Formats: sequence, structure tokens, C-alpha cells
Amino acid sequence: MSAGLFGILSSFDHNGQEWKTYKSRLTQWFVANDITDATDATGTKRRAILLSALTEGTYRLAADLVLPKDVQTVPYDDIIKSLDTHFNPKRVGFSERHNFYAAVQRQGESHSQWAARLRGLTSLCAFNNVEEALLDRFIMGMRACYEKEKLYAQDLAGLTLGKAVEYAENVSTARAAAAASASGAGASAAGVAALDPLLKISRSASAKGPAATKSSRLGKPKCTICGYTNHKTAECQYSDYVCKKCNVKGHLRRVCPSKVNYVDNGAGDEDFGDDGEVFTIRSLRGEPMVGTVTIRGSKLNFEIDTGAAVTVISNDIYKLYFKDVPLGPLRRRLVTYNGDNIACVGVVPLPVCYDARTHSLDIHVVRDGGVSLLGRDFISAFQLELIRVNHCHLLSTVEQLQTKFPKFFSNSLGCFNKHKVKLRLKNNAKPVFIKARPIAFALRDKVNKEIDRLVQLGILKPVDHAEYASPIVPVLKRNGSV
Repeated sequence: MSAGLFGILSSFDHNGQEWKTYKSRLTQWFVANDITDATDATGTKRRAILLSALTEGTYRLAADLVLPKDVQTVPYDDIIKSLDTHFNPKRVGFSERHNFYAAVQRQGESHSQWAARLRGLTSLCAFNNVEEALLDRFIMGMRACYEKEKLYAQDLAGLTLGKAVEYAENVSTARAAAAASASGAGASAAGVAALDPLLKISRSASAKGPAATKSSRLGKPKCTICGYTNHKTAECQYSDYVCKKCNVKGHLRRVCPSKVNYVDNGAGDEDFGDDGEVFTIRSLRGEPMVGTVTIRGSKLNFEIDTGAAVTVISNDIYKLYFKDVPLGPLRRRLVTYNGDNIACVGVVPLPVCYDARTHSLDIHVVRDGGVSLLGRDFISAFQLELIRVNHCHLLSTVEQLQTKFPKFFSNSLGCFNKHKVKLRLKNNAKPVFIKARPIAFALRDKVNKEIDRLVQLGILKPVDHAEYASPIVPVLKRNGSV
């Protein structure tokens, strides 16, 4: 766009953008640049601007919608009408209400964002009382959290959507501040224990044999060295083995008490040699490593977990985005780190797009699952690598400014050369000369050093005689200088 135009008009791609929003932005851009029916009576200029702003795929779609006419000769209003009809089909009221009542708060979505998205879903629902419907769905559709429990205990009298959102945000902020305070006080162990259990793939119960199933039902004590129940700890033959997770002698990796997230695929036979290499990505007090992938046009955030053998999503995410894709049968059993079974409802094959590449992955859907995880199947499919980082130092804002502008942060002083400074004295002013006061012997060297430093910086200039003179008053600073 030329420098004489106002605003920024980006291109429009119907695969990743919403036409209703873009049309509104385009109209405002025309208003800002005084392109109206009066200045563009035929609409030729507006048509040219619109068509030039479409991507190749969207331009082809617009040309197809106006066939058999040529899109370059169709009036601007007709092109807009064709795009409106295509992108904004007639909605059924109960279908929109179904989408409204089926909406749930997404993982990582704040309470304010959830309320705003929910209000947008009411545009075509034709509720008699929109605020009451919004309040009900806002609370009922919240993800399981402490704020939801507190809102359930509130009195309905006088409770509005705005008050509910404010209350939920206040409770969330207070809890986050309390958690940060606790971690700052040295509660790192509690923070580790509070982390969600990771997933691991192990052999099915049938592969382990009936003996293992029977022993688990009988509740026999497990050996603390290898984790099996067919012998006592004192009789375990692996007592001299070294754990390859924590490098401590006396137990195997599968029963290591170290609080390190590790996930094993367990697809092969698990021998007592405890072999295999572990790569762990873990953040105790910071944000986890998150990757954004595109699945069927929806951009979703996943935590990258090199310990998980498969990619998993929760049942809520599946119903929200991929409920039209049928679930396939399970071929593996999911368990947590401590061996508890994870309820997996099925496997859904989905095309995953990342870094301009697309691969089909079998994603496991977990009932009541937590955050979505990208496992080693994703890492292998996209050929990602783990790079060793020996040391990472993050410069603070002050250090960055000092590095970028070393001249302004040096110990030397600059000179003011923008204007000439004049000192105006009173008329008939007489010079005043006061002799120097005696200085304590302990401060003489320090005073002399400070005078020499000021002379080197150009702040003071030595003279042989002067008409004006005033005694100095040395004040001892905390660092011992004057």
C-alpha cells in the first residue's frame, strides 16, 4: 500500500480466517481511506482492492462462485453477496443452541476468554434471556477447578455473568499468587508432587500372564528393588544393579523413587537389565515446552513430552474438535507412572500439520484427560532432534540495555553542547572568598582522591587563584568514600 493510505489491509485466506471478521475490517479500511459509493460509484476500485487482497485459493473460490460470469467484471456488491452466501449459510436456531450448550472451557483458556467466546456463540441462538443463559453455561461449562466449586456455592440472587467472571478471575489470581509465594519459600518438593502423572505404554494385562494379575488382586507386597511380588526384597537378585535413571545402586529403573518424569513405551519385552536411554523435558517452576500444531484447520497447543510414547488428547478435546471422526480400537494399554490404568476411549487417526509438513498420527483419546501431549511418535514422524544445552544465560532488561548502549552506561560524563549557559549575577555583587576549613586527618587522602577523580572527569578544573571560594563539607558514604 502507498504511504498516502491509512491502516493495514492484510490478505484473506478462507482456510484460516473468518470472512465475517475480514469483511468488517475491509469496510473500515474503505471508510478510513474515503472509498465510498460517492468516490467509487461503479465499485471498480473496491472490487480491484478486494480481489487483489485474496490469496490464490480464495481468489479461485470467488471466481467459481460467480460463474459463468467473469469475476473481473462482476460488480463489487455481487461479489460480496456471493461470498456472504457461501461463508455465512443460513443457520438453524436449535443447531446453534446445541453448539452453545455443548461448549466447554478449553485447556489453557482463561475465564475472561471463555466468557467472551461463549457470548459469541449466542449471536444466532435467539435467547429470550441471554444473560441468564450465559451465566448458566459459563459456570456449568467451566473445566474442573477450584473456581468452579466456589461459584457453585454462590447465591443466585444478584449474581451476573460479569460478577461471576470477576469472582473466578480473582480466585484464580489469588491461588496463583499463593502458589508462587509457596514455591519461593522453598516448597519445590510440593510442586513436584503436584505435577500431573505422565503416560506410559506397557504391555497388556494378558501379556503379563495370569500370575501377575492374580498377585495384584491378592495385594501381595512388591519387592522394593525390582517391583515384582514373587519374592521378598531381601531375596531379590537385582540388589547390586545400578538404576539408570538416578544412578543409585540398589533398585531398578521401574521402581525408582526419584521424582523424574519418565515414560516407557513398554511395547517390547521388559527385561531385568533395565536398559534403554531416557530423555526428559521437565520444568519445575516455569512453563512447560509447548508446541502448536494444526489439525484439520484448528490450531491446538500441545506439551512436548519425550517421555510419552504416543500422542494423547482428552475426551473433551475430541468432542470439541473431532467428534465427526470415528474412534478406532485400542491396541495398547495406557498406565500412569505408578502403574494405575488410564481410561482410554479409543484411537483417532488425524492429519497433524507442523512446520509446513503433514503426517497422519494415531492419537489416543483419554477419558477425563488433562493437557494434550505430543509423544515420541510425533517426534519420530517429524524427525525432530534434541539438542544438548550446556549453559543458557538470559540477560535482564538492564543488561540488554547496557550491552546495546555502552556509551550511555559508562563511568565517563558527557558534555552538554546544545545551548550556551549563562550565570546572571546580581548588580553590584561582590566576590566572596572563604578560606578552607581544616579536614580530619583520616579523610584527607579520600578527599584528595575524590578531587583528582573529578578533575580527570573534567568536572573540576585546577586554578592558581580565584575571587570566589567556598569550603567543602566531606560526607563519608557507606562504601567508605566521600
